[in-house]
Amino acid sequence: MLKSHIKTAKLRRWLNRPHCPPAIRECKVLFDRMNAPKNATGLDEELAEDPLDDSVHVPMSATATAVPEDLYAVIKRRTAVLRARLKFDGAIYSRASTHVGNSQVFFYPQGDRSSSPIPGSIRHIYATPTGELVLAVQRYISLGRDDHVVDPFAMYPGFPAKLYSSSLSSHLESVKISWVVGHFARWKVSSDHAVIVSLCRD
Repeated sequence: MLKSHIKTAKLRRWLNRPHCPPAIRECKVLFDRMNAPKNATGLDEELAEDPLDDSVHVPMSATATAVPEDLYAVIKRRTAVLRARLKFDGAIYSRASTHVGNSQVFFYPQGDRSSSPIPGSIRHIYATPTGELVLAVQRYISLGRDDHVVDPFAMYPGFPAKLYSSSLSSHLESVKISWVVGHFARWKVSSDHAVIVSLCRD
């Protein structure tokens, strides 16, 4: 099942690339319809398209709505423009309540590219006062010494998998879309642990 998920994600990313052959791109309509989340309404309603720079902005006509309490703790505003998904660099990113697979992302914490990307789940997508769309992410908790668990993938540095706690951090952090490296696949191997496999481009 994990292999099937990885192949589907790679195919979806390839179909979204600009250099995808036109004949194959025609099949993308059917592929998107087949793999669309069940609760999706219309992509034009919620999907912010690829930008010209390293950020995505909402239209000036977008309407602000009430902000959930967990998001308010981060942005300190009672209203904001919220989105279910956005498109950046050919990939679609969604909040977990819209599409779990598209919400699982690797990102650079605080945008620090000298550090290793960490996995997280997109809880909300919101607009700043300037209109820039930002992700509110819960990171997956890394295994510590107190867990007394050995990561079996640690001895294979070339294999993009790592064992994590299956729990998410209790607080949200703001992540700019340009800090995101790509998606990952997650396989819960026990009630406490999950294997996370990178689907990021080389």
